[in-house]
Amino acid sequence: MKIIQFDLNNLKNQNTGFSYYLLGRSYDLEENGAIKDYNKALYYYKKGFEISYPLCIYSLGISYELGLDEALSIDKSKAKKLLTAAYPKIIALINNPNTEKTEKVYAKFVIGAYFYFGLGNVKKDYNKAFKIIKECADNGHLAAIYDLGANFYFNGNGTTINYELSDYYLVLAKKQGLKRAITLSESR
Repeated sequence: MKIIQFDLNNLKNQNTGFSYYLLGRSYDLEENGAIKDYNKALYYYKKGFEISYPLCIYSLGISYELGLDEALSIDKSKAKKLLTAAYPKIIALINNPNTEKTEKVYAKFVIGAYFYFGLGNVKKDYNKAFKIIKECADNGHLAAIYDLGANFYFNGNGTTINYELSDYYLVLAKKQGLKRAITLSESR
């Protein structure tokens, strides 16, 4: 399986909605070699929001839902509004024939999060979330690979508990240097 990875410096030169999303996500969740920096994450999410990029609208919404430490306080009302507005735009992005394959994989991953957590007006459905996240993992989405191991197979959310597969996916994510996979595998 070829795992999708991005170079932060290359992303910084692209100035697209997708690059803003990836940069924000990288600083938010310590992906692509980035060190956690919620202020930088928020900066990029807002840049994407300013151009109405759907994944940045979602990211700003989930940031209000969960908070970004001292960079952004929890505001459930703003979260709900943004998450509800982003969903149909993300579906349109996925269905757009001009959207690149990698961008579609990342957009589908976000739709998986909607079903996993029950975001916006979407009802929580672990079975749908599992199917979507599994497809994303099969297409090389590193966070989806991690989620299969950490959340789905380990806890039996949307699938049968399978510790062997849980370990398999966590090791894959860990080998790619995903910090949360490293941390989780050290604590288990």
